[in-house]
Amino acid sequence: YDKGTRGTVNGADRLKDLVLPLLVDGVESMVHRGWSVDVYLICGFEELKEDRRQMIQDALPTGVGLEVWDDAIPYYYVKKFNQQLKRPDQTIEFAPHGLSRQHRFVVKDKLMEYDFFVAFEDDIRVTADHVVNFLEMSTQIDRMRRAAEHSPDGKARVEDALEDSRRVRGKSMDKATVGNDLVQDPMTADELRRLWPGFIRAEVVDNRGGPHQLLEGSPPALDNFKWKQFVPASMEYEQNFGTVDPNVCCDLDSPRTPPNPTKDDLVLWETDISATGVRHYPGEIGWAAAMPVEDKADVGSYWSGEGNAYNDPSFKRPRRVDALLGQQAGWMATRSQVLYFHEHACPGGFLPHFDGKDWYSDSLQTRNGAVEFWSGGYQLFGRCRLNRILSLDPKRFSRQILYHSSNNKQKTKTRDKFIRLSHFLGQLYTVKERALKSLQGETT
Repeated sequence: YDKGTRGTVNGADRLKDLVLPLLVDGVESMVHRGWSVDVYLICGFEELKEDRRQMIQDALPTGVGLEVWDDAIPYYYVKKFNQQLKRPDQTIEFAPHGLSRQHRFVVKDKLMEYDFFVAFEDDIRVTADHVVNFLEMSTQIDRMRRAAEHSPDGKARVEDALEDSRRVRGKSMDKATVGNDLVQDPMTADELRRLWPGFIRAEVVDNRGGPHQLLEGSPPALDNFKWKQFVPASMEYEQNFGTVDPNVCCDLDSPRTPPNPTKDDLVLWETDISATGVRHYPGEIGWAAAMPVEDKADVGSYWSGEGNAYNDPSFKRPRRVDALLGQQAGWMATRSQVLYFHEHACPGGFLPHFDGKDWYSDSLQTRNGAVEFWSGGYQLFGRCRLNRILSLDPKRFSRQILYHSSNNKQKTKTRDKFIRLSHFLGQLYTVKERALKSLQGETT
């Protein structure tokens, strides 16, 4: 049940009215494709009552397995940065932030029993459309990786690439090994191996309760989005390539969510264009947005701020800025991808037992990461050096949007953080146009 914090209603039945409709909706979409699906719920409360468990089982499609790990919050000793106990009389206590780590134990235990794993926070809508799109994009990336491996110079190239007339190329302004002006540059197998289909959370504007902060004002906040004067939205893409489809992410039959959303109802708050770039990737990957990543892990893109676009020479590309990282509240991967995370990409591994120097001998210390490190994918897109991309194809882009169905951020965050997803995609097209002009030696 909700506690009344963070924009929720105290005593509201979260399981029945929010989690269960999401769960059933997503599982049914997968079962209808002929997939065999099992559900694992990892719960922080002490006990899931039998009648509540039966309610979940009865709602799931026939043949779907259900396992519940309740009382799953781990214990730990709070330590200082030097790993000494925080207080001389320190006693063992709950580590609530560690609940988001516990799914890794389930994945390790069941790794050889399943082909695919989906691990997300309980208010995120994930359907078969998201999974299929993820698999298709993963295949496109892997195909180019293998092409690079078999290429004489070890690189994959954009077919029919435009002539690059630039005489001077940008240099890194931080610890990145590349500049911020990569448009259609060849990519090595290692760079392609680090590309990853990303996701981005959205909410549906809900004005059923009266005036809404995002729709008020002159102009309304959503029509006066951040950085608009420097990177306007090129909405011509809607005529040329199609529009964002709100039904893929956010058409949910639930008492808590607004019905029949339109494309202009979908809003983003966890990143913005200032932290984003675009690039023309080889093969079928095509044009995609590069989401925020640690500087030293960046494989390169054309940053939205290239060419002093923000009229501030001191403005640097945001990297590990919490408000702009775009946490996606979970991850999905095939078994082979999980093994790649664990055995190659992630220092200290992706699966238990989380010990040794890479974990400072204690993975539950917050210096390793809080909730978002485990469930938001920060480990993958930071320590493991993966680079998330969002397709500029509106059809694919729509399948990389995840519905944050609690729909509470629009009530608790400031107005200036929000932008319509359709406008954000329009800004990405503006950056694409600037990237293409830059190849001709032009700047904006």
